[in-house]
Amino acid sequence: MGRTPPLLILSDAVSSPTGLGRIAREIAVRADANLKDVCRIATLGCGGPGSRRFNFPQYAIEGMNDFVILNLPEVWEDWAGSEAGILLAIWDASRLGWLSRPEMSCENPVLQSFLTSAKMKRWIYAPLDACGPNGLLSYPLIQSLLGFDRVLAYSEWAENILRGSLGEKAAQKRDLDSVPHGIDPEVFHPYEQVACKANFSSITGSATVRGLQMAVLSDKPLVGAVATNQSRKDWGLWAECCALFLSRHPNAWFWIHTDSLERYWSIPALLMDFGLIDRTLISVGHLSDQQMAKAYSACDLTLGIGAGEGFGFPIFESLFCGTPCIHGNYGGAPEHMSEPLLVNPARLWNGDPAYRYEGLYCCKRPVFSAIDWANTMDSMLGKRMNRPGELDWENVWPRFEAWFRKGLKAT
Repeated sequence: MGRTPPLLILSDAVSSPTGLGRIAREIAVRADANLKDVCRIATLGCGGPGSRRFNFPQYAIEGMNDFVILNLPEVWEDWAGSEAGILLAIWDASRLGWLSRPEMSCENPVLQSFLTSAKMKRWIYAPLDACGPNGLLSYPLIQSLLGFDRVLAYSEWAENILRGSLGEKAAQKRDLDSVPHGIDPEVFHPYEQVACKANFSSITGSATVRGLQMAVLSDKPLVGAVATNQSRKDWGLWAECCALFLSRHPNAWFWIHTDSLERYWSIPALLMDFGLIDRTLISVGHLSDQQMAKAYSACDLTLGIGAGEGFGFPIFESLFCGTPCIHGNYGGAPEHMSEPLLVNPARLWNGDPAYRYEGLYCCKRPVFSAIDWANTMDSMLGKRMNRPGELDWENVWPRFEAWFRKGLKAT
């Protein structure tokens, strides 16, 4: 009996603390444990130091130029050699036209030659968080996706957008399907709220930049927000709705956990502009999963401020810890959220939902009223939530395994 085919997962490194790193890690670990009879796993990622905790090879991206991975030929040669194999990308397709359509988009002649001749099937688990005009994707993104042999979406919402954009014939050819990511309830579960509030400074202390030693939170509302500082995370909306909430609840406190205070948004400036500087606890950098679960448990509410989410880890981590997370009614996340948590886009003069368009791929983003968010915060204050059980990894992994096995059987 011959060796099983090589499968290389391309994403952020499995030792990276990013959302894509977590997705790659949790899929790779489960694939390595459960699919040895049909494939062998390795990963190729950016960021993260690597870790001996994982039994599969971990390759590092080197020489990346505008997301073009210059050392992919060397990695593939070391991992797959002359064998036919599969590359699974867990990355935004907008970064990957050079990989999926090298004859059109790869300007490096050595890499283009390798990609057009390599015995490599290309699959993608596509983190789609917005559509373009008319509910479809823009032309460059469609062209990138058409270069993949199989396409898996994060949500039914994304699958429908992909199906309409690619066309039904192309969608069927690429075995288009959707599977959400999973959450581990042994990691993210409720902790006793009073104790977590009382010990909040020690829970988050390793990443603290200000305020946590001074706050006494035991009898005060605490509103959390966990989000990176990037353009599609609406920190401006966060500041405005929290200022409104504070005007109604003068003893409220706010906690934010992010990766950078100054990037697309100046978070310190927002705190000053909206009068939140003396009421906001800030942590930056890495917190362990247990620290995060205890911090979520301490909160009375959390806010999911992404202007479109393909999945949204902080949303569901919060819900698994029993804390309501309020989120805009757009993207893939609402499929697993109860209606009272969702805020609809603001309305235009004619009653239509308000949207704006953003960036190279003309991404459609909702426009929200901060008053609507503050009203929803008021309505959910004091309530606890049951976790969305369909996102338990015990329920999600069999769907992933079936998708892998179906594609590997046909390879």
